[in-house]
Amino acid sequence: MRILISIGLFLASLGLLAYSYLGAFAQIGVELEAAQTPLSAFSMMLTVIERIASGDIPQLSGFLYAGLLLFVIAVVNLIGGRKRVDDDRHSL
Repeated sequence: MRILISIGLFLASLGLLAYSYLGAFAQIGVELEAAQTPLSAFSMMLTVIERIASGDIPQLSGFLYAGLLLFVIAVVNLIGGRKRVDDDRHSL
């Protein structure tokens, strides 16, 4: 059961991370639609490429952090979950 819960948490975290990054690139696309001429669109595109290269892409931070938190919870649940307590029936 612990494995199924961890897989579900992994899938939920991947969904949140994907939503965060797809939303960020959709926001960049909305910014590019504001261009009036092809030359201004080209300069905006270069600005966007520079922002992406510098790591300054707009992100939906809440979804990004929630996805990372679910990922950490899934790993902790999978690796460190409850351990069985051995009873001493077979001790001598």
